[in-house]
Amino acid sequence: MIRHLSSFFLVVGLTSSAGALAGSDTDAIEQTIRAAAQAAATFSDTRDQQAVLGLYAEDYEGIQDGQAEDKEAIRKWLGEYEAELQRGSGLRFIGAVSNLKITLSGSFAWAAYDYLFQAVRNGELEGQDRGKCTSLLRKDAAHWVIFHEHCSKAR
Repeated sequence: MIRHLSSFFLVVGLTSSAGALAGSDTDAIEQTIRAAAQAAATFSDTRDQQAVLGLYAEDYEGIQDGQAEDKEAIRKWLGEYEAELQRGSGLRFIGAVSNLKITLSGSFAWAAYDYLFQAVRNGELEGQDRGKCTSLLRKDAAHWVIFHEHCSKAR
């Protein structure tokens, strides 16, 4: 009887731990997706390219409204944006994520969500995109990174 109870508690403990780990992974995935959406907004203040690039796997490939993108394209965009900021540009970006749905399978996950991306120059709304994204993530070492993403504007 004691042996059965200890087996029961071992199984319950392992199941509870797995659920707790899945919860923390889900939270970490959500933080990664939200950080990627906010990256351009915070970049204007920090100018920290690695904080943005660190959210993406080295082999990242994506599609942004029909255009192929890789990590080098993100690096190039950040460099161009930083140069514009250094010239005194008042261009800032605002990114928001809603309706985030995460599915986790071991060390892989996918996240589907709606996004809103706004360009504001000197306090005036200059442009806005709204659409849907699906991001594929994997756990590299101790953190989650985006290795593929497909985003399309709503039409």
